[in-house]
Amino acid sequence: MDDVPESRELSDATVAAMVREVDPDRGVETVTRVDRGFCSVYRIGIADADSTLQLYLKASPDGQPWAIPTEARIQATLEAHTSVPVPEVLGVVDDHDTLPTPYYLMRGLPGDELAYERIGRVDDETLDRLARETGRYLAALHSVPAVDRFGHVRHDGPDLTGGRPVGDPSTLTVGDPHETWPSFLREYVDRELERHADSRFSDLTPALRRWFEAGLDDLDGPFEPVLGRNDHGLHNLLVDPETGEVTAMLDWGYTLAVPAAFDFEFAVYLYSGAFLAGRPDVSDRRPLVREAMLAGYRAIAPELAARVSTPEPCYEAAAMVRIMNDFDSLTLPDGSESAVMERIRTDVRTLLE
Repeated sequence: MDDVPESRELSDATVAAMVREVDPDRGVETVTRVDRGFCSVYRIGIADADSTLQLYLKASPDGQPWAIPTEARIQATLEAHTSVPVPEVLGVVDDHDTLPTPYYLMRGLPGDELAYERIGRVDDETLDRLARETGRYLAALHSVPAVDRFGHVRHDGPDLTGGRPVGDPSTLTVGDPHETWPSFLREYVDRELERHADSRFSDLTPALRRWFEAGLDDLDGPFEPVLGRNDHGLHNLLVDPETGEVTAMLDWGYTLAVPAAFDFEFAVYLYSGAFLAGRPDVSDRRPLVREAMLAGYRAIAPELAARVSTPEPCYEAAAMVRIMNDFDSLTLPDGSESAVMERIRTDVRTLLE
């Protein structure tokens, strides 16, 4: 796995110059650094008539692409062809002689950023609404006619020097494509289990490896590739905390071309809070989330609903492995870590049995 760099700090003058490259007429009033992953992200206040317009700039931390150019094209495609709430992309700069690239500028959307672990404390009514909306948006995403093979989504279009992406699904492609889903999934699982062997759950790695080897052989097709969000989690949403309304879906750099069911199962597991159920104040709400997501999905794409209606244990297990691999990134209340770890272990053992 590639080493993840530290976020690069940019001066206010550099950020202002980056904004001018997209829109020379924009007057930057405020620049605020945002702590969001390893990319350099800045909130920018722009003078706009009698008010201040809020924009966001997202840039590479080290000059490498880190899927930033593709992310901007995906957001433009979703804005143009779906109901998925994504920030409007105002312009992309793929390369520049003096400015840090690649980067793109987008319009801010309302809503609160909530911690990943907050999903365990959302009440049932709010979680039901969030899950229904997620189901609707996944159905819209999975309906975009953009990919015909499996793998990491990339873009195949002209470089931009400040212009807007066209938002055409045909410009999205797949890097190192796999013709069959089982071949890509095996590679994906092998990579995740290599990480798992270095995690705090490494005692489960050998049994998981044997289980996946048997389970992957039993998967039933046919498998149709769709755009898969995959990077699910409350931290990648903007939400109205009172109603559960999803006001924005952020961070599309990890988009994969996968079967719809794979993407759906990841979302069910991660939004259910099951991985936090070792805490006494958190319950496993997979049934609630699955039912609500299915209802939302059927409302938008009833013709695709059969593909996601039957739970697939291999896909849920892949989501569990992801949580175990990233466990040290979770923020848990003091004294609850051991109980949460043991509950995850119990869930994995139950699945393996």
